[in-house]
Amino acid sequence: MRKLLPLVLVAFVPALAFAVDLKPAQEEAKAKFDEAMADPMKALNEKCGTKVTIKSDYENYKEADWAGSGYYGWCQPAVEAITAMCEERPAYKKAISKKLTGFSCLFSGGKPKDKKDGTNDFTLRNMGFAGGTFTFHISKDNSNVKDNAKATMEKALN
Repeated sequence: MRKLLPLVLVAFVPALAFAVDLKPAQEEAKAKFDEAMADPMKALNEKCGTKVTIKSDYENYKEADWAGSGYYGWCQPAVEAITAMCEERPAYKKAISKKLTGFSCLFSGGKPKDKKDGTNDFTLRNMGFAGGTFTFHISKDNSNVKDNAKATMEKALN
């Protein structure tokens, strides 16, 4: 074990030293996102009895892709759906308070839209709950976000 420890440290030190340097548009996006999500996240934590933080991959934000759009408006309904579950359904509140530890709305990693997709297929394919984190790969093409986030959580908890 002692021989492995230096190798492990060597493997992780470069990763710890690496910090993401955001471009100005990405810094602005982060600031707007953080501001827009503050109240919904506060409500989620109060109503669900959690201490969840929200994360995003701002380094993958492309201003041209989201021009004229409040990109955080795709994430906010997902947070609100889970908050509503805690308010309206005591059994789900209990499960969510124990299992939800993180929330991610990501600009990257989304699965592409398919010609055969129905109204909700694309959005559902880009939402998931694993390891305590609700993850949503946001896109301008997402629809019915609130309903799909609720369905994703129900499926994950049942």
